[in-house]
Amino acid sequence: MKIICISGKAQHGKDTTANFMRDVLSKQGYKVLVTHYADLLKYICRTFFNWDGEKDDIGRSLLQRVGTDVIRKENPNYWVDFISGLLSLFPNEWDYVIIPDCRFPNEIDRLKSTGINTIHVRVVRPLFQSPLTVEQQKHISEIAMDEYPYDYIVNNGGTLDDLNNAVKNMVNTWEI
Repeated sequence: MKIICISGKAQHGKDTTANFMRDVLSKQGYKVLVTHYADLLKYICRTFFNWDGEKDDIGRSLLQRVGTDVIRKENPNYWVDFISGLLSLFPNEWDYVIIPDCRFPNEIDRLKSTGINTIHVRVVRPLFQSPLTVEQQKHISEIAMDEYPYDYIVNNGGTLDDLNNAVKNMVNTWEI
């Protein structure tokens, strides 16, 4: 199993990149899972905090507060341990697992420390004006990966077709 961790700022195209990646790898005959560290967080926020699922100012602030300011503060490895624990129960189920919401270095480092082949892809979107508030843009979950080294970079500065082609070209360079 290889894990592909995707990082990038909010709305830079991480999920779209992951979906394009899944499509390319699936067409090559690989079993691919796309999952998110935040899937459980979103469930928690819906169930315990009556979140409506909208990533507006209120929703994004709730996700940041619960996921980072409370849970990660208590246990920085909570989210990565949850995902890696599940994956360890199904070691031969998928060839590739794509996690498009890596927001902290330990979310990659912890996976690598287990011996899992882990690739870090950074998605950038030049000239994009973030709709996040200044406070949200400065939140640690938005900036923690700014200086973290990546294995590949995907430039999402054009059309969806441009992004899809960039992903195809990147995947085709991998030694699979």
